[in-house]
Amino acid sequence: MSDLVKEFGEKLRLKRKEAGYSQESFAAYVGIERGNYGKMERGNVNIKLETLYKLINALNCEFEDILPTRLKYKINLD
Repeated sequence: MSDLVKEFGEKLRLKRKEAGYSQESFAAYVGIERGNYGKMERGNVNIKLETLYKLINALNCEFEDILPTRLKYKINLD
């Protein structure tokens, strides 16, 4: 996967740990199979927008708290 997806996973892991959840308990809380959740944290899978909203709400945070900065991964549209 891309560096963008890997950094997202790292930020997600840090936020989950800050919130005091184990990987298994957090995955169960948001309704994601633990193996699939582990793939998210390792940056091995892209996620759906609905899943991103579940994560944000469960962690009681904002998008910028777990999404890498857009300027770091700026994509040229020309």
